[in-house]
Amino acid sequence: MADVVLRGTDLAQRYESRGRRVVDALRGVSLELRQGATLGIVGESGCGKSTLARLLVGLERPTAGTAEMSGESMSTLDGRTRARRIQLVFQDPYSSLDPRQRVRNALREVLTFHRLHAGAEEQRIEELLDLVVLGRRFADRYPHELSGGQAQRVAIARALAVEPTIVVLDEPTSALDVSVRAEIINLLIGIQSRITISYIFISHDLSMVRHVSDDIAVMYLGRIVESGSYDQVLDAPAHPYTLALAQAVPVPDPTVVRPRRAAPAIAASSPITRGCDYQDRCPLVESQCREVAPTLDDVGAGHRVACHVAQRRARTP
Repeated sequence: MADVVLRGTDLAQRYESRGRRVVDALRGVSLELRQGATLGIVGESGCGKSTLARLLVGLERPTAGTAEMSGESMSTLDGRTRARRIQLVFQDPYSSLDPRQRVRNALREVLTFHRLHAGAEEQRIEELLDLVVLGRRFADRYPHELSGGQAQRVAIARALAVEPTIVVLDEPTSALDVSVRAEIINLLIGIQSRITISYIFISHDLSMVRHVSDDIAVMYLGRIVESGSYDQVLDAPAHPYTLALAQAVPVPDPTVVRPRRAAPAIAASSPITRGCDYQDRCPLVESQCREVAPTLDDVGAGHRVACHVAQRRARTP
């Protein structure tokens, strides 16, 4: 098995508003990212995906829990060292690029700050633009002169400029046209085949996550409720929430009739204080579910699920 380059253990993040309202955005999230692999994180809006991304790259400090890169605690790393190892690509490329900076200057600024390729910055800038399939002719353009897909390629090039071990991609295609999304996904896969890099790919689009990910973690209300390889999680979902998400993915073929199962609404506004968070929407709910919150346990071959019923079924011959 490939080495683990990133490990999060019991990560939690709590926010308090001025009105003293407490929001637990993350509640005991544990995950692992293997070297050279892609971990897809899926879930509906508001489940804590972006909060997790900000914690991992150091934009926020967790309320509780720890994160390690290659066995070294991330809390002991200074900002510059951490930025060299892990980078974040945001959802909207235009908001993450300085509108007054040409592409060349945006990339040069990163190289200068991190003291990389001194004296050979121009050559490195051309290499980065070639890596994201733009070319040197885009170096003197401003962000407003780029299409959405081109701007996102520049954002990816800027993240790769520091030669990180890990890149966190927070909904990197959701602000783009459908026709451009596949190009960005194929670009990311192509980059990973050329250089040793690991991705955390955050999205609510299961079909896209399936295409790009080696492993998948499903989040619901600040917790991971199911994780494993992409075929385990999406082809044989054990948690009823994962099943509901999978059934919501449209099939792009009018001749295919997919069997429909009773699936509850999957939206929720706040965690339940006792028992399983999904109990009011779950077709499998039992009395135990209303009393005891399930833990994320292995049900075989690294497939982990937080569901009493699914765990019992896995133990039953």
